Amino acid sequence: MKLVARSSKIAKKNVKAVLKNDAKVKASVQELKDLGFTVKYRFYRSTKKAAGYKAAVTKKTASYTNTSGKKGTKYFYKVQVRVYDENGKLVAKTALKQCKYASRTWTK
Repeated sequence: MKLVARSSKIAKKNVKAVLKNDAKVKASVQELKDLGFTVKYRFYRSTKKAAGYKAAVTKKTASYTNTSGKKGTKYFYKVQVRVYDENGKLVAKTALKQCKYASRTWTK
């Protein structure tokens, strides 16, 4: 599954990270759901581009709005698709994907 993600500044100077679901990703996710799996998206944030990423949130939706940060600090975002079985056990995950335009300086 090829992932494309991006981040952008939105209202109130928050940052939104979004996984762009192209047709192949949508089809793969739907197939997994049809088989009874749960698909979630885990978003990561770091102050360094290549290291130090920590999970910010895991959601069922493919977007995350970051509403907190230290003024003047540049943050980088990555996303990962995670697949869980009917018991909630993690059974598969993609590699972390760097968000396009991933560096955003916090201005609040």
